[in-house]
Amino acid sequence: MGQAITGRITLNLVAGIVITVVTVVIAILWMAARQNEQAQDSTYTMVSGGVAALGRRVESLASDYAWWEDAYTAYQDGDVEWFDTNFGESVEEAEVADLFAIISTDGEIKHNWMLGDGFAVEDVLTPDVIESIRGLAEQLSEESLAADRGIVRMGSVPIVVGISKITPFLSDPDIDPKSLPLLVVGQALDDERLARLGETFLIDDLHFEIGEAPSRSSAKTAMPVIDIFGETIGHFVWTPPTPGYAVLQSVLPPITVALALFCVVAFVTAFRARKIAIALTQSEKEALLAARTDGMTGLKNRTGFNEVLESSECQSACKAGELAVIYLDINGFKAVNDSIGHHGGDELVKALTARLRSVLPPEAIFARIGGDEFAIALNGKAVRDTATGAASAVVHSLDQPFTIHGFEFHVTVAVGYAVAGGTGLTPGEIVRRADIAMYHAKNGAEREAVAYHSTMETGALEKKQVEIALRRAVEEGDLKVHYQPVVRAGDLSIVGVEALLRWTSKEFGTISPSLFIPVAEETGLIHDIGRFVVDRAAQDLLKWPGLKMAINVSPVQLRDPNFADDILGIVDRYGLSPHQFELELTEGILVNNPTIAKRKLAHLKHIGFILSLDDFGTGFSSIGYLRQFPFDILKVDRSFVRDLGINSTANALIQSLVSLGDAMDLSVIAEGIENEEQLKLLRLVQCEYVQGFLISRPIPADEITALLERLGQERRFHVGREPERRAVAS
Repeated sequence: MGQAITGRITLNLVAGIVITVVTVVIAILWMAARQNEQAQDSTYTMVSGGVAALGRRVESLASDYAWWEDAYTAYQDGDVEWFDTNFGESVEEAEVADLFAIISTDGEIKHNWMLGDGFAVEDVLTPDVIESIRGLAEQLSEESLAADRGIVRMGSVPIVVGISKITPFLSDPDIDPKSLPLLVVGQALDDERLARLGETFLIDDLHFEIGEAPSRSSAKTAMPVIDIFGETIGHFVWTPPTPGYAVLQSVLPPITVALALFCVVAFVTAFRARKIAIALTQSEKEALLAARTDGMTGLKNRTGFNEVLESSECQSACKAGELAVIYLDINGFKAVNDSIGHHGGDELVKALTARLRSVLPPEAIFARIGGDEFAIALNGKAVRDTATGAASAVVHSLDQPFTIHGFEFHVTVAVGYAVAGGTGLTPGEIVRRADIAMYHAKNGAEREAVAYHSTMETGALEKKQVEIALRRAVEEGDLKVHYQPVVRAGDLSIVGVEALLRWTSKEFGTISPSLFIPVAEETGLIHDIGRFVVDRAAQDLLKWPGLKMAINVSPVQLRDPNFADDILGIVDRYGLSPHQFELELTEGILVNNPTIAKRKLAHLKHIGFILSLDDFGTGFSSIGYLRQFPFDILKVDRSFVRDLGINSTANALIQSLVSLGDAMDLSVIAEGIENEEQLKLLRLVQCEYVQGFLISRPIPADEITALLERLGQERRFHVGREPERRAVAS
């Protein structure tokens, strides 16, 4: 019987040896080939990305030099000297690019500069190329900074060219975009530049070849180069690295030796099958134990702890409300490791484990689930009292320092715990709650153990409930728009209104915009809400001829590529003009991506919308933004107005801000005026417009209509008259 078993084991071993050897050899060869393929794909991606980056740089140069007020003026005036100084020197001295050329609307090269003496501009910008470039220019967006790029060939050298229209900063609506001249910027991809690009990607022989690509059997890799006419003019060719073969050469000898030794050991093992079988069984048991035990402390590890919680005993205890879990996070290990090394840190872990074990009940299940995290599971009839006592004992057991290698170290612990409490929860949920309690203890620097309670999660729960209710409110049309008048400070005549969103929820009552607007931005609902506000404001503005409508714009809305078209479509649908709308933007919109914001604001300005910088004075670079962006109005933040008449600093600040607005030809609106003293001081510093509760609170559209009827044709408030003020604020 034993011989038959040995024979079967031997046969199985031989089969296993053959299969193993074949599998290993095939796997190694496959891995080597795969590595080579990946290296080839990687270099292809890097080369194509590098060439694309060069193209984007040329395109960016064309955009930067073309969107230049002085360049547009110089072209109109025929100022050759200006172009030689600003464009020519960029090529011939700064070597920003190899080619600069200005092409008129009829295809004539008006000005040109080219680096080097080997070729003339006409060798690159042939009539066919110019015609193709003009075709590309017709497809450019009419927005500022619009540009495109392509590739042309000059002899055996490809040249990347960027094309843009020479345009003033803020496009004049009277200028026909088709009449704008073209700026062409070129960068030659010659051998030297390609060699430098190849060195970046560890490629030694990147170069350009005219003609057919190398065959697939060749060791070369080729990337086609498509010119501006859509034709393949050649290929970028290089030799990709072959890391797989290098790995194969290094690993094959040791693997061969290892396989040989394996075969020898396997045949010897066939004659000792029973003994080895017994040894393997024992090793498996030890491996299973090791997989569930922390090697340093002898405690259960995370896997072992989770298995205990999944046991039927803990499941039953949890259902009966007799399970508790304590989570610990130890602080102070880093000081030990930094002072006496990781060996000292290991000694501290062992000493810490012994001390904690000494204060825990004997039946407690103690585990080390991370480098500095421990967990304890308890069960029993009085588990709540037991857990409370054990958690407190753990905290105070660390009051005394540890002596490691002759040095004293203090460590602290953040402790959180949760009890099942007869609620029928799962052990996993109890662990999650204990973890939450521990983080509350850690974040709050609590000195005592923290028990889980449901209010620890109400913030997230409330936010989710608001999201659900807000989505329903958008669908059912429960959102309302109120309006607050904006008046001229001198005579208090109404010049416009600001649209302000209001929401009274059926579940939660009145909800502040400071709560639901961030939720709308995070969930994407802000786009639907924004369109709703513009639509409602446009409808109501039809009832109030002569007034301006101010609408707040979220950063999320401005990032939407369809934002400008959407609101323009709504305005056109009601037969209104964009000049009747003031878009209020906060400085935060401009900080994140000023380049994109500049382009989009210029587009909105070109369409005809009035632009206002809201909450002015609260940012760290507002004056810089006033100079860079095309604002028409700045709104002084209410925090400045609030202190008017209270301290001289506030008075001086308001005076400075109003003077700044006058210097930059901007209208100034002061927000948040609440008393006549503030109004008087704002008049003294010649602030042009004001807005606040002294004039009127935000009110519904029908009340605005009634208010205008009461005020008559002059539409003028009389703040000093008490009956009128009550009517306004009602």
